[in-house]
Amino acid sequence: MKNSNQTKQDTFQKQLKTFEKLLIGAKMAKLSSFILIGVSIGLAIRYRENNLYVMLLLMGILAIVFFIDKFLSLKDIKQKSYTQTSLVSSISKFKTYMNNRKKYEMYFIAFWVLTLIPSASIHFDSNVSGILSISAYISFVGVFGYISYKKTEKEIASLESTMAYELQLQ
Repeated sequence: MKNSNQTKQDTFQKQLKTFEKLLIGAKMAKLSSFILIGVSIGLAIRYRENNLYVMLLLMGILAIVFFIDKFLSLKDIKQKSYTQTSLVSSISKFKTYMNNRKKYEMYFIAFWVLTLIPSASIHFDSNVSGILSISAYISFVGVFGYISYKKTEKEIASLESTMAYELQLQ
């Protein structure tokens, strides 16, 4: 009986560790959004003499701030400590969080990129290779993001299945 209890505890610890990694990934998404805001602020300062560019960059900043507030908040998910039941609930909330984030993230990021185009085209002197480099980078980030979402979805599904199995055993 003690061995079974120890196995359950080890399984729970693995599940908790996996879930905490997912939370760290979500925090990194929030950090990267703040970096996007920093880029826009830097460009707004650089092109402060051109009101149109500054207004566009500020609109991009507002869009990212709204996205952070509405879709990157972990306050309902994160807890100081977890039990088996609270972990199941948190995983369910995290799955909903990821679905909402996945649904809207591309729209907000695309809008932000659109607000950068005028200042980026001046920065690169409308140089085709510079603009293509930026486009390739954005495409790379998009593909990497898609792969990350797929990996996260698999990890959530794996956590849900092991949690359901553990609850059936009880």
